Amino acid sequence: MRKFSALFFLIFLTLSVSAKGQERLLTVLFTNDFHAMAWRFDEPGNPGIGGLAAQKTLVDRIRSEVRSKGGDILVLSSGDITLGDPRSNVCENMPTIQGMNLIGYDAMTIGNHEFDFGLEVFHKMKEAAKFPFLSANIYEEGGKKAVGKDFIERKFDSGLRVAILGLTTRETEQITSPGLLGNLIMTDPILEAKNRVPMLRKRNDVVIVLSHLGFYDTDKSFDGYHGDNYLAKAVPGIDLIVGGHTQRHFTVPVRIGDTQIVMTEGLGKWVGRVDLYVKGGKIVRSDYKLYPINLKRKRVSEDKKVVYEYIGEPIPENRAMLDMLNGFQCTFPTTQIGKINRVLSGDRDARSRETELGSIITDVIRERVKADVAFMNSGSIRMGLEKGVLTERDIYNVFPFMDTVYIAEMTGQQLQQVLDVFAEKGPGAPGFLQVSGLSLKLFRGSALDIKVGGKDLDRNKKYRVAFNSFIAGGGDGYGVLRELKTKRDTGYNIPAILVDYLKANGTFKRPKMGRITIVK
Repeated sequence: MRKFSALFFLIFLTLSVSAKGQERLLTVLFTNDFHAMAWRFDEPGNPGIGGLAAQKTLVDRIRSEVRSKGGDILVLSSGDITLGDPRSNVCENMPTIQGMNLIGYDAMTIGNHEFDFGLEVFHKMKEAAKFPFLSANIYEEGGKKAVGKDFIERKFDSGLRVAILGLTTRETEQITSPGLLGNLIMTDPILEAKNRVPMLRKRNDVVIVLSHLGFYDTDKSFDGYHGDNYLAKAVPGIDLIVGGHTQRHFTVPVRIGDTQIVMTEGLGKWVGRVDLYVKGGKIVRSDYKLYPINLKRKRVSEDKKVVYEYIGEPIPENRAMLDMLNGFQCTFPTTQIGKINRVLSGDRDARSRETELGSIITDVIRERVKADVAFMNSGSIRMGLEKGVLTERDIYNVFPFMDTVYIAEMTGQQLQQVLDVFAEKGPGAPGFLQVSGLSLKLFRGSALDIKVGGKDLDRNKKYRVAFNSFIAGGGDGYGVLRELKTKRDTGYNIPAILVDYLKANGTFKRPKMGRITIVK
């Protein structure tokens, strides 16, 4: 009897060791900076792309494939799921949340844009989500209450243990209304990671950070915030960082030590996939792939016809998702309000240079409130305009924020201070300004040769200045505007002003360019 028991124990022990030493597959599917693009959308030369309906079809296929191999799968988002398609904005982002529920997301880290509609809407979103909102470094109620969960841990039936930690950029305090009002308290994300990763490492086979810190080429951003590259160097023990915020498109993972960092350009145009093969509690190999969501390339055929070729395989849209999305009554009027005879770019290059679209918007603002000068942060321009007919929806796509116009009486000296902040930020920052009524040169962090209405800036003269409410509250580091005593809110909503202008004029006047000169 004792020999039989010993033999049984030996067989059990052998099987246990074998199971523990078996290679396990964990597939991580991810998106970042989705920005409420719940429905498929068009880009210049790239029609009918993205959308949650095609994304669901793809995720369902991959989930079935992975499970047929005996693998485990996670579907994750690294934040900024809001603020894009105006239909989702109008419905307080519920189309996006319900769509992610239908896909079966497992977790999401909280991005800064999740607060753009206020804390009340944020909590509605969180309550409606069937997946946890993560962030280990955001608090409300004076720092007493965590806004989301710090992390989650999953144990799969295979025995694989996975930890997922959420981190959010401290910039959220400076670029959101709840942050500027003091309703959000941010702690150091690097310190929070240092406090949690060693513990999570001991208890799990795989440690993932869902990061909304951004990826930078140096340890800190130009505004002084640490990013994913610094996180990977400063905090050992992280296997995978799924990044967001800066929308850097990595065709291969960035490797820093034993950590892989992945990210896409966002807007739901891609689904990323990382296959991790785990043996003995360690990752022994990995694979990486990006799936284009019905992206296309434009080609002119021999008979001069324009055709669009799919990049990768076409992905059909899931009917249940379409029915759910189309059940929301979130639409803007689709009647023509104007037209343009050229494409107006609204890409992220607006954060590095003067653009025609930015000049048009600031010109319209300046004309509406009869100001001498108008300016706005380029980060508020989210999309461009295609040549042809324009609708209200098109305008709200360009400027989805509900910003209003502020006016203020400012001395030339105060205006110089604002422009010096602009110059210090320099090209690449969301706070890069688009301007009207003035011209200037940016040289090594200084604003030079400033002219208002074609005349040299008079530091003692008082000017009537217009700007958007976001930077009026100190957003993007414009604290000098927050402290300004003479400013007042006109109540004019910026996208509504643009709609009114189009209805009255039929098109946008071509602006005079050459307002901002960047001296190398």
